[in-house]
Amino acid sequence: MHKLTIMTALTGCLLASANMAHAMSSTPIFWGPTPYLSSGDIPAGFYLGGNPLLLDNLEDGSLDASISASDGSVYGPTGIADSVDADDGDINGFGTAGRSWFSGTVTFTYTGSGPLPTAFGLVWTDGSGTITFSATDALGQSLGSQSFTGIPDDTFGGTTGDDRFFGVQFAGGIKSITIGTGGGLIEVDHIQYGQMVSSVPEPTSALLLSLGLLGLTGVRRSQKPSV
Repeated sequence: MHKLTIMTALTGCLLASANMAHAMSSTPIFWGPTPYLSSGDIPAGFYLGGNPLLLDNLEDGSLDASISASDGSVYGPTGIADSVDADDGDINGFGTAGRSWFSGTVTFTYTGSGPLPTAFGLVWTDGSGTITFSATDALGQSLGSQSFTGIPDDTFGGTTGDDRFFGVQFAGGIKSITIGTGGGLIEVDHIQYGQMVSSVPEPTSALLLSLGLLGLTGVRRSQKPSV
């Protein structure tokens, strides 16, 4: 087969591989719901380096300036507030000594000046009914939605049995996340974001590297002395 034909075929394969890698890296990945009593329960592999760039536990009485909320306000501490358990300094099965975000269905939107987060999450702490969690991309387009039943424990006194982490990763950037039950009031806490762990090479980098290696191989073959 002619060398040019081989190079063309290989380049086509590399482009197809790069397109596949791009599609994989641009697929939203939803995490949770997983039990959560402290920031130590952030799922392994959710954030690059293991930690968020921001975790707002609301204990200063306000929502961080890089996030806006469509509904609700900081709540607590009171005898029926439902904060993440560890926020009061003691994991003891109660979150009443801390603060939470009290609202109906709520959308948290990234309003910071830096790049959009590629990992965005929060912790459900109280409410009732079917929980729905969704997210949008940089253009406000849906990244998907998931619904779960059987999580709320139907108590409103700051218990932690139904505290769950919900999160989403998306390499293209996440503008907002939404959580609610379609009706009724809820509490959430530990609103957080950061950069995701990237397990797929950037398509352009992978393609350039592969083409460079092919070019180097072609040069070496052309310089091979004839016998």
